[in-house]
Amino acid sequence: MERGDWFDSTGLKWTDPSPNMRSLNAATLYPGIAMLEGSKNYSVGRGTDAPFEQIGAGWIHGRELAAILNGRMIPGCACTPPAYSQSPALPRQSIEGVRFVITDRNALDSTRFGLELGFALEKLYKGKIDWEADRYLIGNREVLEAGKGAVDPQTTLEKMRGSVEAFVEGRRKYLLYEEGGRP
Repeated sequence: MERGDWFDSTGLKWTDPSPNMRSLNAATLYPGIAMLEGSKNYSVGRGTDAPFEQIGAGWIHGRELAAILNGRMIPGCACTPPAYSQSPALPRQSIEGVRFVITDRNALDSTRFGLELGFALEKLYKGKIDWEADRYLIGNREVLEAGKGAVDPQTTLEKMRGSVEAFVEGRRKYLLYEEGGRP
């Protein structure tokens, strides 16, 4: 086994790390979807058949959101409007949303996916996302402001590149194993 291996290639049995983290797909999408989980007026699928693999809200139009996200050509991910009518997170509301299908997990960048999702939601439904409620999940004021302003995610990712590279280099001394699985 190597650091970059996918869990299902290990031969180990999957054990849910959380009641809402029931699959490798959910775990793969989670970092992107969870960026916006602080907003309480929409659901990230907790309590449904596919938590962290779909989102929904009374103010989302599933086909419209799926169209803009698919038009962004997010590598490794496709969006479909699900049959999604209720969510335990939003009781007594009929809601629409989108389901996220991983088409190539090696190509999927969860950070880009989350930024693209936030961009699409802000572009289509200005002011519906509570960005301040998401500030601790996003963890970066510049990224938060870009989301509020519906700044193109590619621009945000480019601005983040230097700080991400510095983080990756700084964490190297704390890793137990280098790439390739060697101590």
